[in-house]
Amino acid sequence: MGSRKILLLILILLALLYYIGPLLFGEGSGGNKTKGFKDECLNRNLEQYASRVEHFDAFITKPEDTLSAPVYVGNGKVAVAVGSSNGLFIRKYRALSLPVKFWPLVQTHMEGEIKEASVLDVRSGLAYKMQALSTPSGCVNIGSQVYAHRSRSSLLVQDIRIRNPTALPVVVEVDQIGESGWKGVQVKAGSITKESKEVVKYKIFSGIVPIDDNMVTAVAVATVILDTTMVKVEAKSTSHFHIPTTVHYTKPVTAAEAPKYLPDLVLQTEGDLTSVIKLNDHLLRQEHTKVWAKLWNSGFGISYSKAAGAVNGDIINQTIYYVLSNAPAPLHDLTSSKEQKLEVEKVLYYPDRCYKGHSTIVSQTLWVNPTDEAALAGLVTTWMITLEKQGCKVMVQSGAEGILQAIMLSLGPFHFDNHHLEMPSHPKDLHRDLHFRRINYGNNTHLNISVVVGEDNKALLWAALDRNDKPYYGCDAGCMDPPVPLSKVPQKFPVKLTDPVTPILYITSDKVHMEDLKHVIHVKEIVEAPAHEHHVMALHKHGHHFGGLPTIFWVSIAFLIIVFHLFLFKLIYNEYCGNGQDKYGRSRYSL
Repeated sequence: MGSRKILLLILILLALLYYIGPLLFGEGSGGNKTKGFKDECLNRNLEQYASRVEHFDAFITKPEDTLSAPVYVGNGKVAVAVGSSNGLFIRKYRALSLPVKFWPLVQTHMEGEIKEASVLDVRSGLAYKMQALSTPSGCVNIGSQVYAHRSRSSLLVQDIRIRNPTALPVVVEVDQIGESGWKGVQVKAGSITKESKEVVKYKIFSGIVPIDDNMVTAVAVATVILDTTMVKVEAKSTSHFHIPTTVHYTKPVTAAEAPKYLPDLVLQTEGDLTSVIKLNDHLLRQEHTKVWAKLWNSGFGISYSKAAGAVNGDIINQTIYYVLSNAPAPLHDLTSSKEQKLEVEKVLYYPDRCYKGHSTIVSQTLWVNPTDEAALAGLVTTWMITLEKQGCKVMVQSGAEGILQAIMLSLGPFHFDNHHLEMPSHPKDLHRDLHFRRINYGNNTHLNISVVVGEDNKALLWAALDRNDKPYYGCDAGCMDPPVPLSKVPQKFPVKLTDPVTPILYITSDKVHMEDLKHVIHVKEIVEAPAHEHHVMALHKHGHHFGGLPTIFWVSIAFLIIVFHLFLFKLIYNEYCGNGQDKYGRSRYSL
């Protein structure tokens, strides 16, 4: 083969590599698209969540995703996961980790090739299971929505809607397991007539659940009972089922004294259930989602990193949601007294000395992907212990709002001292954009603080008041410059490096205290923090140290080098080891 043919072959191979390479290396745009008509029905249902998934506010799970995290709902008192083989969970110590042999969720089945997916909307605290059956005349869809009510802590709700727009009726099997294997359980049946004259049947299950060798808890569960196992949905019609479940239980008690609590627990669950049955389904869900919206008023954002093992917004939002789902929200619970709410508000307004450890963003054990409820409870427990031992025990005990504030402080990290808030991060660690929204500081004051890395690879700090009841001031490391008044307009602060290292930002409402800090912070040297090295920033932006050049570029270079050496080897071989004479007796490569 002549050299021209070899060069032509190289060019052809490079062209093929250019067009096919992105597909081979997962850089194509069509990798996540589902294909074929069989998935169209399901895809239409999932399209409404596309924006939320993109912003890591929702997560989609399909049956083939074996390592996916649970599609889980909880409110600090009760929890359940959609699509799980496990049933109800109640509190055991720091997390909802105690299983009860009761399955509150109704399962639905249809004949045919069903496509299904589950969605966890962490912003609203709602979980969905979607099932779709494609027929020649349209899509039959079953949607199941589940939530653990945020302001009615004893309540779990499942709403099932079956839509049949086709020209033929369909039959759906409903499977309501309820109690299974619960030893010694007692059952009480009842019914209630709604204003619409509809009669709703329910059952109450009560019994003992062991915790360990010495302690148990008494539990009562009341749930609406469906009066059929097969539902016929006529052509071009919709069927709806509303299945509330209420749960009450005691703190750990001895097995001998547990039975005396059961009658009161039965009355509580029955009272909660009958009152909920009378409420409008839509208003009930609206109560729940409004509380989750208030919880997420505070939050944290981080720029996306392509570095291996980097913690990004998806795992952060998911983890925070799991932790909050295992925490009560007494500020919003309808059973909380005014005195209880006032105590929580006092804790939130005066966060004391929380937090005093290093940034939790670098702790890999706090950002794992749990594959079942047991692993999830273990993750939550790790978080609770971490926050409690790092000075945030009072904040954690105040419920979901306090826990979220503690998590935000730990991510900074930020630390509340007696008279100021400080950010003890080392400048070298600020190589990603960070955004902290509505950090509580004092009565009626919220701070927005950001770290932004510029094009020059230098980080800058920005601080603003979301709301405030009095003037606040800020200063950078060392506090050598005069205090800078803060307002709703973000104020810029340079990131400085001191010797010895000190916090890079201080914020306080006490101007005199801030002016005194420069005499208290004893440093030898203060300089502007150097820019981050290019390879560090490239690792986060591109996933490797080589800058913005794509992986395909480096594969192409490696391919060219290999082909060049093969070609060179062939030339040398033909010159010295092959038959160097042509049929006319002249050297093949002589001039």
